[in-house]
Amino acid sequence: MRVSKNQVTLLSAAVAALFAAGAQAQIVLASANPTVTAVSGKAFASELAPGTVLTAPLTVNTILGIGTSSQQNRYIRFRLTNASFNAVVLASALTTAVANQPLVVVSQFGTAGSNNVIFQITSPNAGNPVNEAVSFNISAGVNIVSTAGAATITYEVYEFLAQAQAGTPVLYTATGNVATFSPAVVFRNTGTATTQTATAISSYLNVAGGQSSPPLTARVAQLDLANGTITSGLGCGAGNNFPCQADGATQAVVATVLNSTLANVLSLTGDFSAAASAASITLGTNPATAFTPTSASITLTAAQAAGFLATNVNYLVNGTTPIPISTYTALFTGVANPGYAIAPRGPITTGQITRDGVQYESPWVTATTGFISRFFLTQTTPATVPYTVVVRNAAGPVTGGVAGGTLGANRQTLVTLASLLPADTTAFPGPYQVTFNVASDASVTMGSYVLTSPNGAVSNVPLFRAANR
Repeated sequence: MRVSKNQVTLLSAAVAALFAAGAQAQIVLASANPTVTAVSGKAFASELAPGTVLTAPLTVNTILGIGTSSQQNRYIRFRLTNASFNAVVLASALTTAVANQPLVVVSQFGTAGSNNVIFQITSPNAGNPVNEAVSFNISAGVNIVSTAGAATITYEVYEFLAQAQAGTPVLYTATGNVATFSPAVVFRNTGTATTQTATAISSYLNVAGGQSSPPLTARVAQLDLANGTITSGLGCGAGNNFPCQADGATQAVVATVLNSTLANVLSLTGDFSAAASAASITLGTNPATAFTPTSASITLTAAQAAGFLATNVNYLVNGTTPIPISTYTALFTGVANPGYAIAPRGPITTGQITRDGVQYESPWVTATTGFISRFFLTQTTPATVPYTVVVRNAAGPVTGGVAGGTLGANRQTLVTLASLLPADTTAFPGPYQVTFNVASDASVTMGSYVLTSPNGAVSNVPLFRAANR
C-alpha cells in the first residue's frame, strides 16, 4: 500500500506529540481540606474500664467537604471506633456557620450505646460552600468500648441515604482521634547489677557481686511501680505529661488506679531453695507472705501500692544450702479502683544467680604408645565441684571420650588423657589440646599436665588459665 507524504508527516507529528506529553512534569494537587479534629483529643489512662464514660464534652470540627446548592440534600455520617455515644444524639448537635445553617435532622442511628449516626442536611437558599465549617458537639461524652487502640471518629458525606447506610460510595471522608490511651501504671525492672554469683570458695553458700555485703544477701530484682507518662498527644497534670482520668482534666497515676487497701501482689519465680523462710525474701523491707522452692509472693503495703521506684527484691540465703544457678522473674497483679481495670503486668526477667568458674587449658599433649599423659586438678573447698572437658586436635573437636566429671572436696583429682579420648583414635589422631571448665574460683583450684616417658622420666607443666596465658 502506498502512503502519501502528507500521511507520513501527520503520523510523525502525532507520535512526537505523544512522546512530548509523556515527558511533561506531572503536577499533583494537594488537598487544602483539613482532617477531622477532636477538640478534646486527650490521652486517657489505658486502665479505664470498658463502659467508662469520658465525661469531657467533645466537639468534632471539620469542613463540609462537598459544596451544596440551594435546598440540596446531603447525608452526613459519623462513625466511632472503640467508643459509643453516651446519650441520644440530637439534630441540634450538628451546626455550621450561623449565616448558612442548613436544616438538620437525624435520619438514622444515634441512639445511646450506638457507635454511629446519620444526619440529613438540607442547604439554605444560599447553599453551603465546600469549606463550610461543620461542628458536631457530643456534649454527653462517649463510652469507652476498648482501650486497646485509639478511639476515633470518622466523618463521611453521601449523596443519598441508602449510600450512607451502605457506607459507599462516599463523597468526602476524614478521621480524627477522640481519645488516645496510655498506661497510668508502669511495672518494670530497673536494676543494673542484678546478676549475683554464688562463690565456689564458700562452697556456694555465699554470693558476691552487686549485693556482696552482707554475703548471704542476693538482689534478684530492682523494680519500679511507677506513674506512666504519655509520649504524644495532650495529657493531664504537670506539663500535660500524664494520662487523664475520665474527666479529661485530672491526671491518672498509680494511686488513682490501684486500690491500696486490697491485695496487690508481686509474684516471683526462680530457685529459692536456699531461703531460710518467707521473711528471707523482701521487697524493700516488706517480707514475702509465702514461698516455695521455686516461687515467692509479696503483698504490697499501702505505700508501695501508691508507687515505688528502684526498690530491691532481696533474697537472704540460709548459709547452709548451696545456692543453685537460677533466673528470676516478677509478675505484678493489681486490684483496681472502681472505674479502672488492670491486667497482670509481666512476667519480666529481673535477675539471675550464677556460679563462678575457671577455665584451664593444656599445651599440646601426646597419646603416643609407651607415654602416659595425665592431668592433676586440685581444689581446696569443702564442696564437690563439677567440671566439663573439651578435647581438640588439628582438625577440630574430638568426641567419644569422657566429657566431664567432679572434683572431690579438698583433694587432688587425676584425669588420664586416655579417658578423654575414644577407644579407637584412628579418626582423631593426635596431638591434642585439652580445655577444662571448672565450676570453681581460680583462688582455690589449680591444674597441671604430667607426661611420663617409657624410661620413667617425668615432665610437669602447669595448665594455663584461659584469661592469663
